[in-house]
Amino acid sequence: MDDGPREGRLRLGDGRTLAYAEHGDPEGWPVLGCHGSPSSRLERHVEDPAAYRRWGVRFVVPDRPGFGRSDPQPGRRVVDWPADVGALLDHLGIDRFAVLSLSGGAAYALACAHAFGERVRTVGVLGGAPPPDVPWPWPRWIPERARAAMHRPSRASALLRPAFAPLAVRPAWIPRYLQVRLNPADRRVIGRPAVHDVLATTFTEGLRNGSAALAEDRALLFRPWGFPLASVRQRVHLWHGTQDWQVPVALGQVLSAMLPDCSAHWFAGEGHFLVFDHAEQVYAALRP
Repeated sequence: MDDGPREGRLRLGDGRTLAYAEHGDPEGWPVLGCHGSPSSRLERHVEDPAAYRRWGVRFVVPDRPGFGRSDPQPGRRVVDWPADVGALLDHLGIDRFAVLSLSGGAAYALACAHAFGERVRTVGVLGGAPPPDVPWPWPRWIPERARAAMHRPSRASALLRPAFAPLAVRPAWIPRYLQVRLNPADRRVIGRPAVHDVLATTFTEGLRNGSAALAEDRALLFRPWGFPLASVRQRVHLWHGTQDWQVPVALGQVLSAMLPDCSAHWFAGEGHFLVFDHAEQVYAALRP
């Protein structure tokens, strides 16, 4: 049985194309994936995609605007994302579902929980950070002017684009770069050939159009997301490694404190990509 992604495209009401991919059981419990930044619809959290079918999961991941094969959406905001998702859910005939995010996808997963209410059973956040409505624990080495610029998305996007441009030249090398930059636990995980291939594939696809979408996506995370976290009434499961050097655990602790109903899972000594060692536990928490 072929457990590769089932891919599709959807024409949205404003004429944009939304690309998406699915893994797992077409009749299984739907889990909407909000991919990282950078990443794409090809993101998955298991080395063997057949695991989704074994667990009875239908994992659906759309490309955010500008990533992969989805068209850009000039002037977009985090809070605009659920409109695209709603069109996709209607197209796929999905009513109730869970949401799962990795890293920079957290804002978009929580936006979906806010927008769809009781249609979202539960939310999973892997290595996520809070919105800028509270003071961030910025590292001291980041200049005050840079911090201020990050809260002006148009300027931040322009500043970030050249910084991210080298990643778009050789996106398949990003896992190798992360192995050097991240902690020993992440180096061990990314060093496994199957994990390396998953990350290289999704990063390459996400950056197929260059660094503009990544710069915009990162900039949007540093402006108000457009909804209060107090409005997210669903149970949110948060998984975070205490040695996550990509999104420090202090940020995960702030996010968990801001959510009305959060079950936080702290993994001692683990890093940003801990999901590849705990995927069955993660997806079990998202099932009805």
